[in-house]
Amino acid sequence: MEVKESTGSAAPAERHAGWNELFFDLVVVAGAGQLAHLLHDGPHLADLALYGVLYLAFWTTWAGFAVYGDIAASATRVRTLLIAMFGMAVMAASVHTVLTSHAFPFVIAYVALRRQAGRVWQRGSIVVDWPLAQFGAGAVPWLVSLFVETPLRYWLWALGIALDIVTLLVSTRDRTLRRANERAARRRDGRPPPGPAHSPDPTPPRLGESRIDAAHMGERLGLYVIIVLGEGVIQIIDAASERDDWDGPLAATGLGAFGLLAAICTLSLLYGTNGIPRLRRGALAPRLAMLLHALMTGFLVALATALGSAVAHVDDVLPKGQHWLLCGAMAGYFAAGLVAALPLADRADRVWLLGWALPCVAVAVALAPLGVRLPAWATVWILVALVCWQLLYDPGRADAAATGRRGRGIRRRTRLT
Repeated sequence: MEVKESTGSAAPAERHAGWNELFFDLVVVAGAGQLAHLLHDGPHLADLALYGVLYLAFWTTWAGFAVYGDIAASATRVRTLLIAMFGMAVMAASVHTVLTSHAFPFVIAYVALRRQAGRVWQRGSIVVDWPLAQFGAGAVPWLVSLFVETPLRYWLWALGIALDIVTLLVSTRDRTLRRANERAARRRDGRPPPGPAHSPDPTPPRLGESRIDAAHMGERLGLYVIIVLGEGVIQIIDAASERDDWDGPLAATGLGAFGLLAAICTLSLLYGTNGIPRLRRGALAPRLAMLLHALMTGFLVALATALGSAVAHVDDVLPKGQHWLLCGAMAGYFAAGLVAALPLADRADRVWLLGWALPCVAVAVALAPLGVRLPAWATVWILVALVCWQLLYDPGRADAAATGRRGRGIRRRTRLT
C-alpha cells in the first residue's frame, strides 16, 4: 500500500468519497440501528453505559478503516474494506444479545478488526493524526474479557474504551514519532548480531509520516452524520407506521421530529466542519476532532431512539426515561458544539459563543426534569426552537463566512482558468 508523506506547500488535488468508501459506510446504517435498540427500554443507567461503550467500540472500528481509506486513497484495497465491513456487520448483529449469547462474537470481531486496522500500514509508516493505528492497547482488555465472567467483563470493556480515549487525548505528533522510534530501536537492539557470513546490519529505514487529508476526511465524517440522522428518520417512520389513527398530535410530533433532524443537519453540515457545528477548520487536531465527532454522533443516535418514542407516544407524555434521553441527547449535542467552537476563538468570539450555546444547553438540561408532564409534541418543538436559535443567532456572521468561502472558490476557479 502506498501512503502519502508530508510534502511541501503544494496543494493536493481535491478528493471526494469513492464508491468503495460509500459502500463501506453502509454498515454504519445497520450498526446505528442496532445500537439505538439498546435504548428503547427505559433506558436505565446501565443501558446508557452499555450503549456508550459499544457505540464507541463500533465508531472506533469504523474510524480506523476510514483513516486507512483516506490516506491510502487510490491504493486502498477493496478486499480490506470488505473484510472490515463483514466484521462490523458481525458486531452490529451481536448487539441485540450482547449481554447473553453474543458477547463472544462481538468481542472477537472487534479485536480482530482492531488488529487488522493496525496491520494495513506499511512498515515504517506512522499515522500521526490517528495514534490508535499504532497503539492497540485499548483492545487488550476486550481480549481478556473473553476469559472472565460478568460483571467484570463489562468493566474491562469500559477500560479498553477509556484507554483509547486517553490515547487520543494525550498523543501528539512528536510523542507518536518518538514512541515509534523507541519501539524500532528496541526491535533492532533485540536482534542477534550478524554472523560472519552476514554483512553488518544496515541503517534502519527512516520512519515516514502519514497524514490525514482534512478535506476528504471531513466529507467522510459529514456523511456519517447524515447516516446517523437517517436513522432518526427511520425511527420516526417506523413509529408512525405502527399507529392506526393518524391525528393532529401525530402530525405535530412527526413534523416537529422531522424539522428537528433537518435543523440539526443544517447546523452541523452547513455551519460547521466534519459534521460538527461551528467547528473551524484546523481549530482542533484531527484526532481530537474525530473524538468529538464520536461523542456528538453518539448523542444523535440516542436522539433517534427518543424521537421514535416521541412519535409512538403522541397521545400521552413521554415515558420519563425517554423524555430524559431526548433532552439529554440534545444537551450533549449543544455542548459538543460549544466545545468545538471555543478553540482559537478570541475574547469577543467567546462572548458570542456563550450567548449562542449556553442558553440551548441550559434549556435542554432544565427541560429534562421540568418538562416531564409536557406532551411529546411540545417537548420536540421546544428543541426545534433551540436549534433554530443557533441557526439564527447571528445570521450575518454565517452569511459572511459563506460569502468568504464562495469568494475563495471563485478566486480559485479563476486562477485555474
